Amino acid sequence: MRRFYLTISLAVACLSAGWIFSQEGESKEMTLHDFMEDYVELAEKKFKKGNKEPMKKMLEVIPSLALAEDKEEWEKITREALSSEKYLSSCKACHTKFKKSYKKSYKKRLVSIPKEILEIK
Repeated sequence: MRRFYLTISLAVACLSAGWIFSQEGESKEMTLHDFMEDYVELAEKKFKKGNKEPMKKMLEVIPSLALAEDKEEWEKITREALSSEKYLSSCKACHTKFKKSYKKSYKKRLVSIPKEILEIK
């Protein structure tokens, strides 16, 4: 009987560890400010060196980080930037339009960053 409990305990531990490690790296929670500094600025640097893909991925994901009341506008701005391939224009448009609300509502707001964006770094 003791051996049975040991086997069950090991099985549960292995399954739990597997689940924990499978969840790791799927997404990361951070403030929007930190995300912009750590990931978007890096994508912008790569864009300026000729690698457009990281910035394109950012623009596809960024609207999902908006508050519900701003999401439609964020989607519009990023959609225009993607279709015109003037990716950096979206940064300026958002910074201009959402400067006040960013400081109040976004800067310290935690957002969940998807795995495909985390891999850009």
